[in-house]
Amino acid sequence: MPNPTRPVITGRTGAVAAGHYLAASAGVKMLAKGGNAVDAGVAAGFALAVLKPQENTLGGECPILIYSPHEKKAVSISGQGVAPAKATLEWFAERGISLIPGDGYLGATVPGMVGAYCEALRRYGRLSLEEVLAPATEFAEKGFPAYGALVNSVASNLEKFLNEWSSSGAVFAPDGKAPEVGRIIRQPALANTLKRIAEAGRERPGEGREDAIQRGADFFYGAIADEMLEFVKNFPVKDASGSFHTALLEKEDFINYSTKTEEPARACYRGYEVCKCGPWTQGPVLLQQLKLLEGFGLERIGHNSAGYMHAVVECAKLAFDDREKYYGDPLFADVPLERLLSEKYADARRRGIDPLRANNEEMWAKFAKDTSGGYTGDTTHLDAADS
Repeated sequence: MPNPTRPVITGRTGAVAAGHYLAASAGVKMLAKGGNAVDAGVAAGFALAVLKPQENTLGGECPILIYSPHEKKAVSISGQGVAPAKATLEWFAERGISLIPGDGYLGATVPGMVGAYCEALRRYGRLSLEEVLAPATEFAEKGFPAYGALVNSVASNLEKFLNEWSSSGAVFAPDGKAPEVGRIIRQPALANTLKRIAEAGRERPGEGREDAIQRGADFFYGAIADEMLEFVKNFPVKDASGSFHTALLEKEDFINYSTKTEEPARACYRGYEVCKCGPWTQGPVLLQQLKLLEGFGLERIGHNSAGYMHAVVECAKLAFDDREKYYGDPLFADVPLERLLSEKYADARRRGIDPLRANNEEMWAKFAKDTSGGYTGDTTHLDAADS
């Protein structure tokens, strides 16, 4: 057998995978302390908020899936914060903004990450909030070596770091340029925030672990939220709309926010139950792909053959097409997930795949016409499939 390009990681008590090796090491430390997989995952997640600021931060989101062997079930914890109450269609229309900018404050939601990690830790972990925050705090305070992706991200946004995001620029471009690979990146203000959350969540005499963790989360959505709002209300930034804006977030948005634990979306694929977070994420896309692929007999086509890749790509295109049409927050949108994941719908959708040609919108329109009795130009995929 040829040697693999990367070593195979094996272990008897657990393994941790993360987007940065130091985050993985944070998770391993939790296992060494006697923590479980949730402790390891939460520690790694908090570490990533320090180590990969170009991709996620404490102000971000994190969908979580957990299988509890004690409860013998999978659960989904929503780390997706809600939009501000002020973020209405009318507000954007009055200002001529047709698309919410992908940068700046206007797209900001109530940060869901901290609440979700604390809820996972509180319900399913073993360790304290202070323990799982310790590695992230150390990486923020003592620093970590800059790496290629971080350097490239700073370099591609250097003008904004220097001229618009001055507080961030002081951390990531202190010399007026992107850091070199290997330069130690320290984030003392972030370290201080993590220490304050840990202190707020420290267990007191006569108090249970779960209550202490909840107090740490409440501190973030209370005192820390006040400081966030003070900043985003008084330091406008330019976004993709071409204008400067402050945030739409208000204190009431934080007060009214709570982390939700819910049943995950499920689909059966060849005898296996596969779970994903609900349609407030794009997770069910994978479930739809699996239901579509189940009818192809991939093992007979041949792994990575042309036919195999064609089937995988075409099923992905149809599933993502449905994502664009139907997915949304179930609290505000009627998402017909049960029908989207049904055998009947998968069978009908699968008929729209030509084994010899790549699918496109025109071909799907013809399929809808053939199966619904009349194409009107505004095809509803579900109605076509149910016909």
